[in-house]
Amino acid sequence: MGLGLVNAFMGFVVTTMLGTFLLGSAASTLVLQQDIPSKTCRYGRTYTMFQARCANLSLPHVPGNLKTDIQILDISGNRIRELTNDSLAPYKNLVFVYLGDNFIRSIHEDAFNNLHYLEVLDLTQNGCDNLPRNMFQLPYLRRMYLGKNDLQDDKFTHIKVISPLSYLQLSVNRLTRIPQLGLVPTLDTLNVSSNSIQSVTPEDLAPFCFLKTLDLTKNPIKFNATACQCQTLNHWFKARNIYVKPAFNCSEELKRDCPPDPVFSNRTIELYDRCTEIERLRIQTEKVRNIWILVACCIGGFLLSLFVGLTCVHKRNKRRKKKLKEQQRLNANNANTELLNSNLNQPENT
Repeated sequence: MGLGLVNAFMGFVVTTMLGTFLLGSAASTLVLQQDIPSKTCRYGRTYTMFQARCANLSLPHVPGNLKTDIQILDISGNRIRELTNDSLAPYKNLVFVYLGDNFIRSIHEDAFNNLHYLEVLDLTQNGCDNLPRNMFQLPYLRRMYLGKNDLQDDKFTHIKVISPLSYLQLSVNRLTRIPQLGLVPTLDTLNVSSNSIQSVTPEDLAPFCFLKTLDLTKNPIKFNATACQCQTLNHWFKARNIYVKPAFNCSEELKRDCPPDPVFSNRTIELYDRCTEIERLRIQTEKVRNIWILVACCIGGFLLSLFVGLTCVHKRNKRRKKKLKEQQRLNANNANTELLNSNLNQPENT
């Protein structure tokens, strides 16, 4: 009985010492750190911008206590389900926002209202089935990643795009047609791959008059060979220098003697001309604005030079006056000295 107690005690001591040794090792520290995940966002600099990295922390919502001067927010790979009007409101300096790989289904109408400097928004791989209409009116927004969501055609109707949007990613959604965004002359790249789009016409693309890249991969697109739709669309791509994926083979239409240079509809030409006119007016307005800025800078430079010149003249005149007064004072002192000396040198009357 006594020997059993001694063996048990020795086993406890050895186990305790071994456990202490293991807990003090680097391997055990790593295990402990892995067992207790950190919920703290980290700060850093990326391309001179102040960033908050909150990715993969299982966060249920956007933290409200981050530093308000952050310009990049990476909060992808979390468990956020909703963006309210207050979710991003404190962070008015945001330029890049990464919200991909969450569970976001609902986005309130004013969720992005305070983000006046936002340029890139990533909402890839969420469950979004709605979009705030005013998000397309942010003054600097140029790239939007909306792939792998539940967006349908009606979410893009009656939208007026004011943002300088150049890149739009809408792959793997529930679209059945090219999104109706109105006239968007700034759009350069459109990705609508892996949707359910069955028809594409030049009229659908005419509002994007400066489009250069179009991805239609993995869509069940069909053409009416009798109406020469494939030839007409390919001619549009060629005439507007648009790179498209996949390349459409119009062999069936070639057998039907479709014209190689088909005529586009009046509606297509009208939309395209209106789009290019918007861009022409924008460029013209930009040139006028730049001219006025140049004129204002020249006037400002002239006024500044005039002010500096007048200041220099004033200081020079002031120095001259001071020097003249000093000279007059010296002359007066010399005259007084000479008068005093002459009086001292005259003989006294006896």
